[in-house]
Amino acid sequence: MSSIVQAKAEAQKLIKRYNQLQAEARTADAEEAARKATEAEKLVSQISALQTAISKLQARDKEVKEKEAKEVIKRPVSATSTPPPLSAAKKPPATVATEEAFEDLKRAEAEKSALELRINRIEAAQRRTREQIDQLARAKQELAKLKSQAEQNAKERRANDEKLQEELSRRIEQKEREQQRLKEELEAARQKAEKDAELLKAQRDAARALIEKQQQLERDKLLATRRSSGSGKGILIGLLISILSVVGLGATIWFTPVLDSVPIIARIKAPPPTNTPVANPARPTPQPRDVAHAQPAVEEPKPVAAKLEPPHALEVYQDNLARGGLGPVMIKLSEGAFMMGAKASSPYQDELPSHEVRLQSFSISRFEITFDDFDAFAESTNLSLPKDNGWGRGKQPVINVTWEEAVDYTKWLSQQTGHQYRLPSEREWEYAAGAGKDTLYWWGNELGRNRASCAVCGSQWDGQQPAPIGSFQPNPLGLNDTIGNVLEWTVDCFRSNYLGAPTTGNLWQGGSEDCSRHVARSGSFRSYENALRTTKRNNYSPRTRLDNLGFRVVRVD
Repeated sequence: MSSIVQAKAEAQKLIKRYNQLQAEARTADAEEAARKATEAEKLVSQISALQTAISKLQARDKEVKEKEAKEVIKRPVSATSTPPPLSAAKKPPATVATEEAFEDLKRAEAEKSALELRINRIEAAQRRTREQIDQLARAKQELAKLKSQAEQNAKERRANDEKLQEELSRRIEQKEREQQRLKEELEAARQKAEKDAELLKAQRDAARALIEKQQQLERDKLLATRRSSGSGKGILIGLLISILSVVGLGATIWFTPVLDSVPIIARIKAPPPTNTPVANPARPTPQPRDVAHAQPAVEEPKPVAAKLEPPHALEVYQDNLARGGLGPVMIKLSEGAFMMGAKASSPYQDELPSHEVRLQSFSISRFEITFDDFDAFAESTNLSLPKDNGWGRGKQPVINVTWEEAVDYTKWLSQQTGHQYRLPSEREWEYAAGAGKDTLYWWGNELGRNRASCAVCGSQWDGQQPAPIGSFQPNPLGLNDTIGNVLEWTVDCFRSNYLGAPTTGNLWQGGSEDCSRHVARSGSFRSYENALRTTKRNNYSPRTRLDNLGFRVVRVD
């Protein structure tokens, strides 16, 4: 096989591979298309080199054939021989060779032209591929730009959504607070209306009884007057008859002279002696029949209230758990007495009347129960962990727990320690939280700044989330977070007021209680000033879960 044929065959293979790369580049991604375009450029360079080599070989063959043709022409022709006519005689071999050479040249020229045409097509395809690559690169850049813009827009949209969500949450919380405040005001108004209605009813009943009594007295008086009037008339008539009889008798005696001889009549007619008249002795003052009513009423002396004994801390301790570890930090309080409830001028009827309560010694947890405390109980009893709203667990006060779950925790704690734990009663809670003070807050009547976590307390957690336990100064008994942070469940069923409350005992049992609702004391990180007072009462269903409602515990000593 000649070199030209081999070169052509090799060129055909390269062209075929180039066409294949073109077809694959149309369906490939930008990176793969770029790689195939680079390979195609290499193929074009190889095809161009083969074209040059083929051209050189063809030129060399052409020169050889032309040289051979000239040599054939220069050969001498025999004089004796008569060339046959062109139509009848065969062409000499040289002529045949020359014609074949010319045919080869023509074919080579045609192949060259076809190869050049194909190379031109390949170059045109290469230019299109480059343009496509450029377009793909521009498209890739545009796509990257659009992607960057989309990411930026998505980031801005997320930021706007988060901002909108925060604003929406803030407004919802604000509306909830307003609703809670309106609810409290409505409840206060309702209770005041009920009290006013009861007072009005009592006044109306008293007025009705007074009117009926007055009417009865008037009837009795009228009857007595009638009786006395009838009796007086009879006496008057009898007296008149007697007087007339005496007068008639006297006249008869006085004006009849015959009767003067009678000694008695003579003494009557005789003139009376002139003696000095003697004054009649004073009549004794008649004593009233009911001596008791005549005496002035004697007021009973009012009992003098005993001096209240403010509480004080006796000791701080922690009980060991059977599973390992320690229970909550407990503070043992002394026995003592305090005035429970709000002052008489308070508009909150459910906190009235204020009354003295005397308690026995008991222990109460220094902090609100934390997620660490409650999670240990939940893991031991296979209870679902309460949600922390993304605010963290650990030393955060536990939230989203029902009254029933809080009671179950105290039962588990009792089993683990061998001591009796329970939720605090309202009187125990107020005794410990107030620390012997009669002000709105244990530190005074002014809220101040950064003393607690509430809606307006000036702390970093205000209105956002509960603070970790122990973030603020404790009260004089050593208890933390009795103002704000989270509401705290108590063991008591709800009562609308303190009427009939016993003066002694750590628990108020019986009476008109509603155990479909239980009392939660204190305020929370969302509460305002009027809901942070130590005497504040809230009531919820025992299955209520709130992200601002937790609890603390009491150990019965």
